[in-house]
Amino acid sequence: MDLDITAATWQRWCFVSLALIVTMAVDSDLREQRISNVVVLLGLFGGVLLNGIGPANGQAGMFSPFPGALGAVQALLGALLGLALFLPLYLIRAMGAGDVKLLAALGAFVGPQEVFSLALSILLAGGVLAVARMLWTGKSRQVLSNVWLALGGMGLGAARRFDPVTQSADRMPYALAFAAGLLLYSGWRSMGGAPLISL
Repeated sequence: MDLDITAATWQRWCFVSLALIVTMAVDSDLREQRISNVVVLLGLFGGVLLNGIGPANGQAGMFSPFPGALGAVQALLGALLGLALFLPLYLIRAMGAGDVKLLAALGAFVGPQEVFSLALSILLAGGVLAVARMLWTGKSRQVLSNVWLALGGMGLGAARRFDPVTQSADRMPYALAFAAGLLLYSGWRSMGGAPLISL
């Protein structure tokens, strides 16, 4: 179903909705140290709805210079792929469940083609923020020890298993990485940059 809206208007709705979702996620993560399921559900619903009712334009999507809705099926595929991409990080306890679900919500907006590049952008932003936080707080020794223990949990040589609950060197609210990664990737694509990962 297409409503009588232009592709540019639809694209603005998508960007405003994404900005609200990520802002709420950052607020939730900073205040409660978790991303609320309500925020995730709003994101999933918003992404599927906007891609379902917006003006179609092939597989262009919201980051294209010629934007168009992907359709509800592609939005759901983007959500499932987003969930699958970060799920291994949750399974090794390197990421919280809310972070995994938030990428699924963002995947509903950007679809299966762009979610890979967006995930990479979020991970890169998270790495930069983590290093900056480590240097700022002076906890580099604890962080490096945690990294070694986490790698040992994957069979790379450390004797003890890393437990992020008891061995954390001050958890960074990862929703900040989502906000930074989304902002950087959106800016990159709006300036004509190609997707970071092309399928």
